[in-house]
Amino acid sequence: MNVKKTSSNLRKPLLSVTDLTVDYKTKTRVINAVKKISFDINHNECLGLVGESGCGKTTIALSLLSILPDNASTPSGIISLSGKQIHNLSENKFRNEIRWKKISMVFQGAMNSLNPVLRVGDQIIEPLTDHGVNKNDAKKKAKKLLEDVGLTSDIYSRYPHELSGGMKQRIIIAMSLITDPDLVILDEPTSALDVSIQAQIMNLLKKFKREKNLSMLFITHDIALASDLSDRLAVMSKGKLVEYGDIDSILKNPQEKFTRMLLKSFPSLSKRITKKNISSNTKFIEIKNVNMTFKTRKRFFSSEDLHALSNISLDIYKGEALALVGESGSGKTTLARIIINLLNPTSGTVLFQKENLSSIITNDLMAFRRKSQMIFQDPYSSLNTFMNVKAILEEPLLIHDLSNRTQIINECLKSVQLVPPEEFLTKYPHMLSGGQRQRVGIARALVLSPDFLIADEPVSMIDASSRLAVLSVLQKLKEQNKITLLYITHDLATARVFSDRIAVMLNGMIVELGESNEIIKNPLHPYTKSLIESIPDIDPSNRFRERNSVSNDLFSIKCTYLDDTNTIVDPHIDKLKNHKCRKSYPNMIKINKNHSVCCHRN
Repeated sequence: MNVKKTSSNLRKPLLSVTDLTVDYKTKTRVINAVKKISFDINHNECLGLVGESGCGKTTIALSLLSILPDNASTPSGIISLSGKQIHNLSENKFRNEIRWKKISMVFQGAMNSLNPVLRVGDQIIEPLTDHGVNKNDAKKKAKKLLEDVGLTSDIYSRYPHELSGGMKQRIIIAMSLITDPDLVILDEPTSALDVSIQAQIMNLLKKFKREKNLSMLFITHDIALASDLSDRLAVMSKGKLVEYGDIDSILKNPQEKFTRMLLKSFPSLSKRITKKNISSNTKFIEIKNVNMTFKTRKRFFSSEDLHALSNISLDIYKGEALALVGESGSGKTTLARIIINLLNPTSGTVLFQKENLSSIITNDLMAFRRKSQMIFQDPYSSLNTFMNVKAILEEPLLIHDLSNRTQIINECLKSVQLVPPEEFLTKYPHMLSGGQRQRVGIARALVLSPDFLIADEPVSMIDASSRLAVLSVLQKLKEQNKITLLYITHDLATARVFSDRIAVMLNGMIVELGESNEIIKNPLHPYTKSLIESIPDIDPSNRFRERNSVSNDLFSIKCTYLDDTNTIVDPHIDKLKNHKCRKSYPNMIKINKNHSVCCHRN
């Protein structure tokens, strides 16, 4: 029976955790994952649980649902829900009375949380039918819930592979709400999503918290994202709670060194940034009218064209860092692979120091490979797990038959701040943290002393606290070694900190290009404005407002133009159905010396 939320009930915490301790037993040792953690969550309140990977956040969530893995110890401490202790309930009673009825969870990684062989509707209603609810009634409730999370009811009969990442995440949220729980645990619910989809999911969570009086435990490594939803904050480090209190006081006056470090690691769009101008006017790479079309299978015996890049023209100057910004599917990585000759374009040319790339490849591929290197997105899969750090860094040197290999490797490890080098040479990738793995990836790209470096989302897979540190290493190396750098990202905040210029990509085309501070200060294309609006800032008042973010699939580069006063007119808003931008692609026009945008003049 549900407890009615009277005023006396609301004064008591919904969830109370006291001295929670959890250990994991491995073959060699016992890991103290959670060490005497205590916190409360009140009715209609969101508690943000913030910390780096491996600090124990998810272990707490699994303890609350009583679904810890087999090698975990029985949690010690007290867990109470609505004043009743639930930590000592039998598995049968916990499953029937608590799990998913009173406490539900949005698991990390929507891509892996859905059963690929079941229709999503059947997965949504499973908690109801398992507890004896009539299937037709459950189906009716599920379809209503799909509409509440911003999807159409026909999604009910779809399979997971037919849905986008954002749609899958909405499905997972609907699953967590189907039984009208009192508390929803959100474990990194936006970690694998583009920034605009992330903002929409956060808006959705704010709406449910407000309309359904939900209590939430929001788990994240991103303190700025936590401030977008949380009323109070609990900061974790190495299994311990290091700071705990209301969001305003912690963000404005943090008491602990670790909390201050998390706040400083966030690249704010509002802070003024001054940069050294070390780039020249010499064009290092010239991309001219590049198109890329892939053949995709439509049916068993037919295919259709997928236009990944459309008429891309872009110059990269010697010594500069150019950021290529856009969401998944915008064509960023495709363009990077063409530049580094991992793909051949359908049409168009790439000039590398005034020489045609195809001629360079024909004449001396090895010399080109030595001059141009790439840092890959995922430090977990881009390093050979069977090779130690020394072997990983030595391999390119052996391929190019270079001498003084030990000296070069030691210098590269020092340059990426993996010191002393001797401590890391014999380690394997699984023995390193995410940030350390990415530094090894950077060192591997640097051992050949390249002139040009492509960094493909180099910090997207590591903790927020490590991102600025890794980028500062890249920045320092770029300046010291006079490297020209293409930085690929979906995050305008890190692009602004790291790059000299920003090129914004949408649907295979560059829609805005300019000096990085100018793009952030005065965005002209509505897509750029939407990307900026999607980025959470460290501001506790954000939890009271929703972001004006639009999904990139609703934008068209045909649908933007400037009037004579350089005022943005967006037909998505103004419904200018007959304007010429509906009929032809706009050209890139220069607004000032440092800023161009893809638009039609009225």
